[in-house]
Amino acid sequence: MSHCDQGKHSSEHSDVGSYNCPSNRDHRDSSHKNLSHSEIYVNPSVMMVMRHSERVDDCFPGWIEKCNKDGKYEPFDLNMPSRLPIQRPLKDYVRDTCLTRSGVVLAQMMGRGLLMTDNTPDVIYSSPSLRCIQTATWVRDMSGCQSLIRVENGLFENFRYPNGVPRFITPLQRHIFPVDKTFRPFLSLETVVGKQETNDEYNERIKMILNAIAEQSEVSKTEKELKVLVVAHASTVDMAVGLMRDKPRKTVEMELDNIAIPVPYCSLAYLKKKGSHWVPVAHQVPPVTYEFLSTKYNHYFVHRP
Repeated sequence: MSHCDQGKHSSEHSDVGSYNCPSNRDHRDSSHKNLSHSEIYVNPSVMMVMRHSERVDDCFPGWIEKCNKDGKYEPFDLNMPSRLPIQRPLKDYVRDTCLTRSGVVLAQMMGRGLLMTDNTPDVIYSSPSLRCIQTATWVRDMSGCQSLIRVENGLFENFRYPNGVPRFITPLQRHIFPVDKTFRPFLSLETVVGKQETNDEYNERIKMILNAIAEQSEVSKTEKELKVLVVAHASTVDMAVGLMRDKPRKTVEMELDNIAIPVPYCSLAYLKKKGSHWVPVAHQVPPVTYEFLSTKYNHYFVHRP
């Protein structure tokens, strides 16, 4: 079944879902009177932050022009999607690209890894970028997660697009994916892309969003460990480790230029709650390795002082 079919057959709400969280206060009673005796509120104790999978434009520079045959998409390589995931003008993919076919497989393998290591996420958040929503969809499918994906605008990477603001897929177009239609993001898209952020502002935004996610209480029937997966960008993985720890460190602008090298596709930071901060834990989910490629991030870079 394709991710398009999965989205169409998904329910409107998650079992553990955003209609229970404080960002949707009209869906919950602040006095908790609506809870049954078998339900409790649980805060996340594990946060897994992942970079999206392989993107088409990295593998095939200028792919839009080469695939444009009289306005229709025609792939020229077997690693390109046989058809584009969203019906929209080809030019809209220039600044909001999609996954390659091997990128889909890589995301599926990561999802299976979460399932095999008993790390199926209870809640999933995604950046509004198409490549992130696609990655989150395949990881969700293969991990056995039942919760719908919460698209959080505040997770988008630092806005540095010289050719203009990306034209993201619309909320209506997202419905082919298993997204939570009731979720209200912490930040509006206009707030995120409406200005040129400084690097300090970018760090503060990601820190604020990650902390907001970490503080969301979810309805649960057990007191089991609540695990949250965040699918976003290479810089998000690095910032999660740096900003959420006991002695925070920022990601400086010079480090962002080539951050995709130390934080490759589908890199996963596994963080556990310890008091008021989060501690990275290694080897909780095995990496995917193929010849000279690996999803494992550079430990010395990400865990630098």
